[in-house]
Amino acid sequence: METKKKLKRRVLTIVILIVILVAAAAIYHVVTNSGSSDSLSFADVEEQIAEPVAALSDKAVEQATLEGHTLVAANDTYELYLYEPALSILVRNKKTGAVMESTVRDEESLAKVNDTWKGFLQSGVVVELQEDTNTMQKKIGLESSGARVSVEKIPGGFHARLDYPSYELGFEVEVKLYDDGSITAYIPENSIYENAENKKIGNIYLFPLLGNTKLGEVDGYMFVPDGNGALIYLDDKEGRFDSGYVQKVYGSDVGVGESYVLSLLWSQYETHNDPEQILAPVYGMVHTTDGMGYLAVIENGEEEASIYATPNGAYSDYNWVTASFRKSTTYIQPTSNSGGSVTKVTDRIQYDIKIRYLFVEEEEADYAGLAKRYRNYLLEKGELSQKEDEFRIRLDFLGSDVENWMLWKKAVPVTTVDNIREIYDDLEARGVTDILTQYKGWQDGGICALPVTKLDVDSSIGGRKSLEELIADSKEQGIDFYLYTDGIRANPETGNTTFNTVKKMDKRLYEEEEYKTVYDTFVFWTPQKSYENLMTLQKNLAKKDIHELALGGVCNTLFTYTLGDTMQTRSVSKYLYDRTLEELSGNTQLLLETPAACYWKYTKAMTDMPTADSNYIYTDQSVPFLSIALKGIMPMYSDYVNFEANEREYFLKLVETGIYPSFYLTWEDPSALIYTNSSDVYTSQYSVYKEQIVRYYEELKAVNEAVAGSYIDEHEQLANGLVKVTYDNGVTIYINYSDKALSTDGITVEASDYVIGR
Repeated sequence: METKKKLKRRVLTIVILIVILVAAAAIYHVVTNSGSSDSLSFADVEEQIAEPVAALSDKAVEQATLEGHTLVAANDTYELYLYEPALSILVRNKKTGAVMESTVRDEESLAKVNDTWKGFLQSGVVVELQEDTNTMQKKIGLESSGARVSVEKIPGGFHARLDYPSYELGFEVEVKLYDDGSITAYIPENSIYENAENKKIGNIYLFPLLGNTKLGEVDGYMFVPDGNGALIYLDDKEGRFDSGYVQKVYGSDVGVGESYVLSLLWSQYETHNDPEQILAPVYGMVHTTDGMGYLAVIENGEEEASIYATPNGAYSDYNWVTASFRKSTTYIQPTSNSGGSVTKVTDRIQYDIKIRYLFVEEEEADYAGLAKRYRNYLLEKGELSQKEDEFRIRLDFLGSDVENWMLWKKAVPVTTVDNIREIYDDLEARGVTDILTQYKGWQDGGICALPVTKLDVDSSIGGRKSLEELIADSKEQGIDFYLYTDGIRANPETGNTTFNTVKKMDKRLYEEEEYKTVYDTFVFWTPQKSYENLMTLQKNLAKKDIHELALGGVCNTLFTYTLGDTMQTRSVSKYLYDRTLEELSGNTQLLLETPAACYWKYTKAMTDMPTADSNYIYTDQSVPFLSIALKGIMPMYSDYVNFEANEREYFLKLVETGIYPSFYLTWEDPSALIYTNSSDVYTSQYSVYKEQIVRYYEELKAVNEAVAGSYIDEHEQLANGLVKVTYDNGVTIYINYSDKALSTDGITVEASDYVIGR
């Protein structure tokens, strides 16, 4: 009998061990081989860009030449010329005779330029070579490198084969002129070859000098998509700058490269603001002297592109603006825990490259003309559709956060559900009824408890039933009420982040340092896990008849990461977030926080819209490019007014740009948050801001009623701080930023004020 019991115990032990081993093997497979099952390739995410309705400019062209270039395509307005050895193009306006060049052919002007930059300035296409593991990439021009250029004329333009025998690499370029006044430049991924083991393409520049000018010889400016928009004048900079503007489209890539070290005050407080992120993959050049300009729209490869705008004096006497496209880069791979490391090179990042140059002429050759061209482009392509654009004031509320207390975390509620009801009632009595709200920190554990996958409401703000009733009542009152969550960040202290979090190219976990009191580190979910979390949340909210969701993170963050041994590029991130937002928007109304242009079609409105640029020393003028493009099509909401230093100037900016105001509010005094991660919310109490809210609502609603349903047609920055904004319904708004009264068009505008003209 004893023997049988022992035998049973042994059998049971063996069965348990087998189950454990099988489970362990399954987990190991998921963790180490997820790249094979979940990773995506170029073929999976390849984007098909629809051609415009406009026909190719394939009319018969005469045998004409211009400055050594041969005519290859023409339409009623423009001619396209080519100089084959350098793949240099000229674009000529037939009506005005204005010309834009893509290279510098004047040898005398290049006499003082070093060989590297001379090759760059003389080439229509430039490659930066990734040689071995060198962290500095060598610039390779066409003629200077001995590259072979083979050109075949095609309808509307030409097809070129570029071979670099010395480096055993090459690719194809296709350029076409269309009857709508646009030109495309295209490099298909499947045309690229790299035969040398230690030589790869690092970056590619397509027509980097298109529209270039020398010193201050031409009036005009370069346009960069910094924040809402910025200009760099084409005047003589007199050697003041040794570099220019450079930013990555859609923000930096946390998955490649070392994290930078912040300059912190008392090891906790940042002493500078982050630059504005590029939200739209565009840049431009305008020659006001000649009445000619273009807006370049990156149609393929924008997630790996960086925008460069280089004024004269930095590297050469020339002004030029362009995009570079990253194809490979280096990263540091640790080899031991004691600090050993080696430099490695990524595999080639696979994607097509395509830029569309939208040309403007005469009175449309200014930044407003570029913005209008972009608006029409987005509408024609279906990347943007007309949305309901009625004025609402955005009032966001912080529900709760937590602070350390003894051995646990203590809830710090600052705006309960009942508090929000009381605020709504008070504002309704004052005539404020058109409201949009994001409720942050509603979830159990407060605003930093991430991820959120269900309607688990913190009891300190009133609990789930109370919140459900508020949402239903808000809908009855006509208030747009959204629950907010960050779809990308995870808190290792409030959830399981062992698996499915982002690992960089060096296989190390990406960590976002917050330097805050309670939680100092967050990690990112992989896009696959963000999709899973948000789909689960949507399903659980739908059970409670909640179909409004405000999202951050997934709509403006792209990165390279690894799944197992497989590199997942920013193209993969973009594709997966696009899939996530597309599915969510099917039966949920989304409100996206500072979304990138590729996601605009999924949001009801844009929140945290920048009103200006980053104020770099080499930019000369802030312009409302995005506002001109989007006003009248999609509602735009500002950053929080209560954190702006110059309240009156910011108010005037909202009048000028057509952006709606936003406030971040609490019922309690924000001093209650001093020991929480929300300690930077230093001024937010409703009782302090209610009069300002009413004033903003009344004034800005009246401004919007004057231009409702209209587009911005012209924007002019006149002398001495006076701005004139003209809408296509004939209404003109004059804004005076100066400290004295100014007059124009027979209208006087008082200091720090505005006038609506009809």
